[in-house]
Amino acid sequence: MTVNYMRWLRSYVGHQRVLQLAASAFIRDAQGRVLLGRRNDVMLWAPPSGVVELGETPAHTLVREVLEETGLHVSIERLIGLYTGPDFEWTYPNGDQAQIVTAFFDCRVEGGSLAPDYTEFMDLRYFPAEALPAVMPRCVRMLNDAFAGRAGVFD
Repeated sequence: MTVNYMRWLRSYVGHQRVLQLAASAFIRDAQGRVLLGRRNDVMLWAPPSGVVELGETPAHTLVREVLEETGLHVSIERLIGLYTGPDFEWTYPNGDQAQIVTAFFDCRVEGGSLAPDYTEFMDLRYFPAEALPAVMPRCVRMLNDAFAGRAGVFD
């Protein structure tokens, strides 16, 4: 039996802020536009991402989450950076608080069919760097670094 780590941890700490390790994907199409999903919870746009579960690596989490959220099979090409800080503090709709530490990876689509999961994302679209929609504030730095071709960012 696999323990749901966050549920277990929350049974002890309640809604108190905890660290969460997450992985996010920078996926571009042939025109260089980035794939973003419109989140169901806050109606803002963000790259596909997910929280690392016990026994997973950030890379495994990312491949799994991208498939679940978008229907795409991806491979990871490189780590863009590791991000956290005050703009990565988050309160979930149920009141759970977290400071997220995100590993942001540049990815290549290997197959699949683009389709939102309607659980995390209500819509998926590709956007050029100069015409991004309203993105989650914590994603701005990440996307700017990715479009600038930076790698090894640890901020």
